Amino acid sequence: MYGRIVKLGLLLCLSAGFPLGVIAQKEAPKPKPEVKDKIKPPTYPAPPSFPREPNGTNEKAIAADPNVAIKLCIAQGEIKINGTETNEVRVFVRDGRKFEFKSLEKNAETGKANWIWITAAGSPGRAVGPSANCLSGESVEIDMPMGGSIMLDAQGAGTEIDSIRKATLNILRGSINVRNVVGGVGAVVHRGDVTVESSSGAIDVQATAGNVMVFDVKPGQVGDLLKVRSSGRGNVVLQNVSHRQIDVSSISGNVSFAGKFLSGGIYKFKTSAGSIRMLLPEDTSCKVIASYGFGTFDSRLPLKIETENESEGGKSLVGRIGKGDTTNVSITTTSGSIGISQQGQKFELKF
Repeated sequence: MYGRIVKLGLLLCLSAGFPLGVIAQKEAPKPKPEVKDKIKPPTYPAPPSFPREPNGTNEKAIAADPNVAIKLCIAQGEIKINGTETNEVRVFVRDGRKFEFKSLEKNAETGKANWIWITAAGSPGRAVGPSANCLSGESVEIDMPMGGSIMLDAQGAGTEIDSIRKATLNILRGSINVRNVVGGVGAVVHRGDVTVESSSGAIDVQATAGNVMVFDVKPGQVGDLLKVRSSGRGNVVLQNVSHRQIDVSSISGNVSFAGKFLSGGIYKFKTSAGSIRMLLPEDTSCKVIASYGFGTFDSRLPLKIETENESEGGKSLVGRIGKGDTTNVSITTTSGSIGISQQGQKFELKF
């Protein structure tokens, strides 16, 4: 755990632009164009207030199918969702509203619920509209079968999910940490950081105002896409990812990739006002299509340039690292820098 924290801290520092070394530029960069329309972080109304129950604690359990699907919304409270080997769903709400299970579908053979809606019980009090059925409390903990999936909407919470099959998340406020999810992750976070690690399947993560960090992930089947979008100032960090299709975009954050490009892969990295850093192994083989506008480009891996253009609209090049026969890497930045370095070298790229 300590090593992961140190690694994460270093990657965030690198993405934020802290220099660990200097690269000499071939020419002085041109002035960056003036940005007329600056992107402002979105604002959101405060989450609704809910009355807390006098007893403070509510706990219930229901027998469930091993592949149960669960849907719920949470208006307030820290959230922890854990996969277990027990075929039941157990919910614990501390200092919050009472809740109930609604079995939407049952397994025809076993009679156990395979689709469950967890909803607030009784009168919603001051909660109205979309939040009327939402759980709330100081914390909400859910134990569920490891083969199950979760569909969660949360208005204000920090969320941890560990060891389930699939997670689909829509979080208004609060950071999320997803680990050991083997059947795919879909997450939209409007205000907070996102971390996905040791997971597999198709992964689609979007952050409006926060950083996105993805570690040690792989596809569940051929063709699974890893897609990451940051529409604010957040940075994107990818390390040891094994998807052959990766699509990363950011508005004004930096993008860092540390890993290996696989044969036949299609990789796209784009940022408008940030820089892109890549740490690659010595035996990398790929075709590089780089567009760097008013920024700079530098590769510390041998790069054979095939075409290079410079115009009033910016600069671009096409080149190959190694044979570069079947792997395509597209790198685009409007006003930042692009840097490629070999893993294990003592120096790092400066942005």
